[in-house]
Amino acid sequence: MKKFGHLYEKLRSSFWSVPLVMILMALLLAWLMRTLDNLAALPLSDRQGWSLPSLLQIRDTESARALLSVIAGSTITVAGTVFSITMVALTLASNQYGPHLVRNFIRDRGTQVSLGIFLATFTYALVTMRVIGRSGGALGSYGFSVQFALLLTLASIGCLVYFIHNVAQSIQADNITQRVYSEFYQSINREYPETTDADKGQLFDVSRLKLGNNQMAVPTSRSGYVQFIDREKLISIARQYNCCIKIECHPGSFLHSWNDIGRIYQDQNNSPALSQSQVQSAILIGSLPTSEQDVVFCIQQLSQIAVRALSSGINDPFTAYSSVERLVEGLGKVLLRPELPNCFTDSSNQLRLISCRLEFSQLLSAALDEIIEHGHSNGVFILHLLNSLSNLTGICRRKKDKSALSDYLSRLSEDSDFYIKSASDLNAIKEKISDIQTRLTD
Repeated sequence: MKKFGHLYEKLRSSFWSVPLVMILMALLLAWLMRTLDNLAALPLSDRQGWSLPSLLQIRDTESARALLSVIAGSTITVAGTVFSITMVALTLASNQYGPHLVRNFIRDRGTQVSLGIFLATFTYALVTMRVIGRSGGALGSYGFSVQFALLLTLASIGCLVYFIHNVAQSIQADNITQRVYSEFYQSINREYPETTDADKGQLFDVSRLKLGNNQMAVPTSRSGYVQFIDREKLISIARQYNCCIKIECHPGSFLHSWNDIGRIYQDQNNSPALSQSQVQSAILIGSLPTSEQDVVFCIQQLSQIAVRALSSGINDPFTAYSSVERLVEGLGKVLLRPELPNCFTDSSNQLRLISCRLEFSQLLSAALDEIIEHGHSNGVFILHLLNSLSNLTGICRRKKDKSALSDYLSRLSEDSDFYIKSASDLNAIKEKISDIQTRLTD
């Protein structure tokens, strides 16, 4: 099931998938309309006293071909305009918000459907025009095909209006940050469920595990980003070969061609040997990171928006504030969820898989390091950041999470001593940091 989910995410991130499906549907509809026309023994206007409205009647083959020719020519022209506007929006997004955000514009269903409807209408009109007049019969036998082409044209006009509105909305900073946050929220729900069942794994100190000395490193099959780890498949493989697999990377990690993805601990005297390729097949590595299992990828997108907004070229602190608020909201949801398990057993309660998990301190650093690096001299921004972080004190209950947040605030205090020039801003920052750290120790 997860394999299908990964395939869906891959297709969702491709710009061609929806237009291609719509073109294929247009070909099918062209065949279907032609079949209905062939079943009509008489022209539609003479069947059982029923006739088409006069405005929709076309009385000769040449008129039908001319109408379809106009539809085909106009829709492919508008499709080119839609594509050009999309490229402009992608260029603006890349320049102002960062290249990672281009992916979100490509994934937009509205843009994909808008381009698809024009290409589908063009394809339908072109295919239908090819068969008009071939049999030399009356035009009434082409009624379904021609009138459906008109319906597609009207749908295309509606999609054009929607597309212009959608592009205008999608390039607004608030809408971009909200869209990225929605993906961030979905990623948190997938990777940090509200309840963790004991039979799905447990959290354990890996350093205390005695796995034995008989181990074999599993090298990566290629360089790139870890996109997907099939945990169920790894457990099944480990149970089949009576071994334990330890994964030393997490989704989002970049692996060089000489890195290892994990190790196999197996007593080869009693079990068949497990090949490295079987473990490699359960870990998908690609050229780009994805949000399917990688929470940090969504964090980095929001962080990139804030960094660009704080740059001297853009200088948009309010967009940076919006990004920080959503980052803190996501971090808060992680704090509210139970810790992720890292040790997984099979049905016989034998340890089969040890996974690599991210700590809250790592998520905190991924969210704020780059933002603070580019905004450390802005006292107003640092105060806004601290006000947002203060909201985490009431839900930060685990000792190590409190320690991670307090240590991060200490680092921020040291940076403020060096970069903040205003004495009043520095005093306000110091007081706020001290207040947050005090609340964390209560």
